[in-house]
Amino acid sequence: MAYGLNKLLLLGLWSWTLAALAQAPDWNTRVYKLVAIQADGTTELGSAVPLGGERLVTNCHVLRQAVRIEVHVDGAVMRAEIGRRDAYRDMCLVTLPGLSAPPMPMIEVGETRVGLDVVAAGWPGGELAVSRGRIIGLHHCECDGGKVIQTSAAFDRGASGGGLFDGRGRLVGILTFKAKAGGNFHFALPVGWLRHTAMGTPGVQPADSPAFWEKPGRESGYFLAACDLGAQEKWLALRRLGQDWIKQEPSNPEAWMALGRAERGMGQTEHAVVAFQRALMLDSTHTEAGWALREMEFDLDRAIGEPDGL
Repeated sequence: MAYGLNKLLLLGLWSWTLAALAQAPDWNTRVYKLVAIQADGTTELGSAVPLGGERLVTNCHVLRQAVRIEVHVDGAVMRAEIGRRDAYRDMCLVTLPGLSAPPMPMIEVGETRVGLDVVAAGWPGGELAVSRGRIIGLHHCECDGGKVIQTSAAFDRGASGGGLFDGRGRLVGILTFKAKAGGNFHFALPVGWLRHTAMGTPGVQPADSPAFWEKPGRESGYFLAACDLGAQEKWLALRRLGQDWIKQEPSNPEAWMALGRAERGMGQTEHAVVAFQRALMLDSTHTEAGWALREMEFDLDRAIGEPDGL
């Protein structure tokens, strides 16, 4: 079928466009290993991205209770100092005296979109790891300056504070957390939040202040609950959450995507099609919605027509 061939071509093109970038030899100059040493001698491994000059960015949760921060650069261990902090957004700036890093290129405002090919780079377990994927969701948060990025480029503990880059090597986001239930649910903070952190107050917030994603209930966002329910295949609960999410945010395509996944999981194929179509109407560039509809064509063994409109 034509739509099946198109999907294979898209997958092949996606793999080819990122192949060279994922194999690039300079990732250790784009993402550094960070070690946060606590008062009792225990350590927390993380990552940090150089922004230019002596400045780095990492996650605040990596630095909690730290009495000493060490950053590994080109085989040398350098002592860092914590600078401005936005604990709620989980974004902290760190100063590394003596570092002279080139300016980090960043994606332009408005160019971050679902379907964008990306590479996640960080230091999980103290070893450099690079993985390929794409942006599969953009989620609202009680913060302005950009949407939380969901990516299929996987990363593990220790990669927090690492970088999410596009195919041109531009910084798209800061690797931060993943859903407890596992699965394809990895999240990065948008680079737009950096300006809020840069304007923040140097290190006066409590070190143990929770980030937005660590808070219970709606403050952490419907999307985290939806990810957990989807990973656990709790389709009925996901449907209820999706319906509630849509009541609160009817123009959010991710709310409709959650409902569509729930309906599909429950075998309600036609209802799932309607939800995915609504997501695509709200965001015509939403690649995940488009791919979901192509998969539904296989399920239904027929082509799906264009929606009539909102």
